[in-house]
Amino acid sequence: MNIKFDFIEINNPYKLLYSMLPNQGCLEFQRDSPFKEHKWHTHSNDETLLILEGEMEVYYEEGSKICSAGDIIYLPSMKKHGSKALSNGAVYAIATEFIDFNV
Repeated sequence: MNIKFDFIEINNPYKLLYSMLPNQGCLEFQRDSPFKEHKWHTHSNDETLLILEGEMEVYYEEGSKICSAGDIIYLPSMKKHGSKALSNGAVYAIATEFIDFNV
């Protein structure tokens, strides 16, 4: 399975973040300073990232994509990837499963 990208308008951030919560547990809320890089890595679980502010480049074996507020990134488990925040940094949420935003 490949990395997939989508987009959703962020009109109500609280509602979007709440929809990302699992039935039991938490989601990660991440801030990356300008040019912070997460080098090549994999995860043992699927992940969904929702970019809330700023921009980041997500890179993967097939290419790369610049993502900004409203972009959704679906990362399958064990898919090699990395990311780098751009000049204004990035704020994003990470859920450890695929989230269907019905976009």
